[in-house]
Amino acid sequence: MKLTSTQASNLTTISALLHGDSGIGKTTSALTLPSDRTLLAIGERGTLPLRNSDYPVLQFNNWSEMQDVYRLFAFPDKIEDASLKSVIQRTRILFIDSLSECSEMCMRHIVTVDRKKLTNERTKGQRDAPLGIYEDQMTIDDWGLYGNRIQNMMSVFTRLPIHVIFTSLSKWSTDKQGGETLRTPNLSGRMAQLCPAQFDLVLHMESDSEGKRTWRTFNDGNVIAKDASGVLDQFEEANWTKLFTKILKGSSNAKAD
Repeated sequence: MKLTSTQASNLTTISALLHGDSGIGKTTSALTLPSDRTLLAIGERGTLPLRNSDYPVLQFNNWSEMQDVYRLFAFPDKIEDASLKSVIQRTRILFIDSLSECSEMCMRHIVTVDRKKLTNERTKGQRDAPLGIYEDQMTIDDWGLYGNRIQNMMSVFTRLPIHVIFTSLSKWSTDKQGGETLRTPNLSGRMAQLCPAQFDLVLHMESDSEGKRTWRTFNDGNVIAKDASGVLDQFEEANWTKLFTKILKGSSNAKAD
């Protein structure tokens, strides 16, 4: 147990989840972050939307590599590559694109790695691969493992002593308890509606009546969004530096640095 206060520096970092339709501009919103203090962790689909910028990038292609991204920040002293270690040490903002891809990688790993090992053990070597792929193949046990892994991944990243931003596709989800249809981050199962609890901010990217991209910060009953800071307007300009500065204004860390 540790006594601290609301003014403690480790409470002035922000964790955010930005979700929206494909092509709306979630990835390119990274361009509103300072390139000298930001590290992009990009999934297997690549960095094409950011090709004209100059940001350091870690590209991860599977679930194991996504775990490695976390380990770089959790154990920086173990990094042997001097240039990589320098980048990690100066990073104040980690931008992860995307949570949707992490979800797919997690399911793929469960089906093709974990289930392969388990199936081999249960069939005494007669078969080492389950039938079907990914979501169609997931068993009740698999879904429990998936939920635990995704929740733990979000938890450990958002507890790092830096600002952490995840992007995600959006989807329409049905609340099984209330029967309501909600616009949620594109995760499978219950995690679509549970994941916002892991973040200070959940923003939905959309276009206003004039076609300008904006971030919704409030849950209107149809779209999952939230502002734990309590200082944002219902719609904010799609600019990370301005948003972070607004939230941290008046503290010792009054900008996204």
